[in-house]
Amino acid sequence: MKTLKSTLLTLLVISVFSCSKDDDSPNPGNQAPSSFNLITVPDGTTDVDLKPTFTWEPAIDPDGDAVSYDVYLDTENPPTTAVASGLSDITYMPQDNLNPDDTYYWAVMAKDGNQGETLSNVASFTTKEEIAPIVLDCNSFQSNNNDAILLLENRIDGVDYIIDCVIPVEIDLTIEPGVVIEFADAAGMNVKESGSVSAIGSQSAPITFTALTKTKGAWKGIISSSESVKNQFDYVTIDYAGGGTLGGNNESGSLIFRPGIYFRLNNVSITNGATNGLKATWYDYNVEINNCTITGCDTPIYAEANVASHISGGDFTGNTIDAIRLIGDAGSRKIGNSQTWKNLSVPYRIAESLSIEDGAKFTIEPGVVVEFEDGKGITLDKTFNDGSALVAEGTPENPIVFTGVTKAPGAWHSISIRRTSSVQNKIDNVLIEYAGGAGAGGAIEMWVDPVLSVTNTTFKDVDACALYNRYGPANPNLTEGNNTLENVSGGYMCSE
Repeated sequence: MKTLKSTLLTLLVISVFSCSKDDDSPNPGNQAPSSFNLITVPDGTTDVDLKPTFTWEPAIDPDGDAVSYDVYLDTENPPTTAVASGLSDITYMPQDNLNPDDTYYWAVMAKDGNQGETLSNVASFTTKEEIAPIVLDCNSFQSNNNDAILLLENRIDGVDYIIDCVIPVEIDLTIEPGVVIEFADAAGMNVKESGSVSAIGSQSAPITFTALTKTKGAWKGIISSSESVKNQFDYVTIDYAGGGTLGGNNESGSLIFRPGIYFRLNNVSITNGATNGLKATWYDYNVEINNCTITGCDTPIYAEANVASHISGGDFTGNTIDAIRLIGDAGSRKIGNSQTWKNLSVPYRIAESLSIEDGAKFTIEPGVVVEFEDGKGITLDKTFNDGSALVAEGTPENPIVFTGVTKAPGAWHSISIRRTSSVQNKIDNVLIEYAGGAGAGGAIEMWVDPVLSVTNTTFKDVDACALYNRYGPANPNLTEGNNTLENVSGGYMCSE
């Protein structure tokens, strides 16, 4: 605590008896910094933010001395509380919020380090009133409500709205940038087929869905059954969700997608979830997931396999399981359309054996890691020759890796290339390890002479052969070369 009253008196005496310091001054010959004015917050301003930025003109020292500034801010006039000292900048922002609906006085003292001091004018201002969050009724977004809310506005700094139930959304809901919604324990949001949510924030004004209680799983999360093209989250944060279950199938996750929905996720952050960050394990999705961050959850994404190709960029580390966990879609358990799995920050984890069919071209980028849970594998053209293709072309610097979650020989089954006649089937610069589980003849199995090229590939810790041909002593459509074996129990090439 410093006081300005004695300073003001001193300056007054100096101004009366002398325009500059004489031989009787504490530092004869030194001149104080020039006078200067306050800029923001101006005198007489009302409705000021609770954390304003204060700025002032620079004070010029006639002797060329470096000038520093002390800021005084108080509810007394003149202000006597020094909130900052020795500043070189001509700006200041308080660390904590000011009191709402209160009158403040502020001033700045310029110092030259040689006992020269100049005080600015004193300005007063009044802070804005504190506005409490609105507790939304549970029918606020229902279609049969004549007073349904269509727009959630950014009303105040801090929490704008509170939801204390699993609130249904049956209308087209728009949420403004900067809105903060807090959910009570076990509350959530259920976007129905007739509804939609457009929550488009910005980097400087994100939209936040969070919990009243700041603990993992405090609220249930958001579930959507909507196919509307209006569904979009951009610069949105979902925090402390994933507790309990939502929907008729009792699903759990911070954000849950039901079958057939449309949704665009851009720059979305899902943090501190009790279970899955995003759960989308059904079918017929039209989703894009771009530059999202999911951390502090059990699993970042648990989805049907066709969702994987719609993930671009982002960060999915810092979870209990750092992997994109995948199953076949709930209808067919297959990849039936051409797609590319991109090199993300974590592996793709296969939780159910996948089948590539219907002429799909399945491309895996260099550097991708595909890990299989115990006994799982991939099959290409299982029943018919659909001309489907597996294109796994790594590079020497960025090989593709097929591995097991369990790091032991025979942990997962195999890559089974069956009836395909596609000339695009290629495995190059790949590491295949821990394959050859129960019933597998090799890490790569070939059925009915499929067209396949396997080159520059390392087979490691395999509890079977590296290459295995069923229904014939050799596969005439196989091109192979420059492959390496490390601890492969069955040898390089085998057949029935």
